[in-house]
Amino acid sequence: MAITAFDQGFDDTVLIDKYTPTSTIPLGGNNAQCVILASTIMNGRSSAENILGRLLKRTVLTGGAVGVPPSHIVVLSQLGTERTGIFPYSMQNMMGGKLSKCLEVEETVQGIIKGRFEDQVPMDYTIMKIGEVVEDSKAKTKFTLKPGDSLDGDVGVDAAANALLQAVAYQPSARNATFSIIGGIDASIKLQDLSWDDWFLRLDGPEIFRIDDILPASTPTEVVNEKYMKLVEFISQWSLMFENGAKGTGLTTPVSVKKSTLSPQKSEGVSKRSGIILEFRPTMTGSAYKSKGEEREIERQTTSGSGYTGKSNTNMSYKAKKEGGVEILVEMTTKGSLRLRVRRCYMDDTTVVKELSEETILGKLKEALPVFIKDNR
Repeated sequence: MAITAFDQGFDDTVLIDKYTPTSTIPLGGNNAQCVILASTIMNGRSSAENILGRLLKRTVLTGGAVGVPPSHIVVLSQLGTERTGIFPYSMQNMMGGKLSKCLEVEETVQGIIKGRFEDQVPMDYTIMKIGEVVEDSKAKTKFTLKPGDSLDGDVGVDAAANALLQAVAYQPSARNATFSIIGGIDASIKLQDLSWDDWFLRLDGPEIFRIDDILPASTPTEVVNEKYMKLVEFISQWSLMFENGAKGTGLTTPVSVKKSTLSPQKSEGVSKRSGIILEFRPTMTGSAYKSKGEEREIERQTTSGSGYTGKSNTNMSYKAKKEGGVEILVEMTTKGSLRLRVRRCYMDDTTVVKELSEETILGKLKEALPVFIKDNR
């Protein structure tokens, strides 16, 4: 399915090689820039480790040049690999643990890439999960893309092929991201259509909530501008409930309220953008807990004149880790519509997602927004 779409999306100078898992995978991947692994035809972790072990070897090319390993590993996987305890995926996984093996491939790729040293060639991953592949006209739903393993349904062959091409060649937000797709696409959707940019924008953060078209499609531009400013002020006032400890909100995680500095980008279909950030603050529990000895060591290094370096004589690290946060963005799109998006922020590989805190914030937001929408339609 992907080869046809790739032939249409690239010029004749781009070479595409295909190998089966039982083939002799070339060392260094023939100097390929991107490798696509189909998890459904691989035998779990051991197969993925063997293939990656060969792909990531540095080789000597003709003339003595040193080959560079692929910079992008894409895993084409299945829906439900992270939901094998839930029907119908529990049934699909009963015979041979197919979904569990697909998950092993995903985890192996993520683990190897995240575990690379700083002096090694930079490398990214993308995990794209799909359901049963059908003709686009027979897909039961319209095309949908969401972060994580979060959708259910079949997917059109053109939708899957073009989404894969977008992830490989056109969408930076697909790097180091996992997403699901379902549904079919209309034949009128072109490879460079801006709707692809908007679908993949959901992976930036990732996005956890949005309301499109807050105003009717026929709303004049000057009215959209006016309502944009009103919604910016509305969200700013709404966020004040989380200041001074967020008392009475039900939020147990302390937050800092900040103004968003994310600028509008035409490539994201945004002409105006403003918003606020609720940054989660550390609590003295779990990994953030410090013993009295650790606290004294931090204080000693802070007041010794040399400054706090983040390390002590006992080899304990005090480097502050990112706790996560929620960014609420009010946007006026290049198409002249008004929308609101919520995305995660201040995240890294060690950040624990605070789902209950996110749900509390979203619950308060969903209670407030209908009031604005009703008063401004």
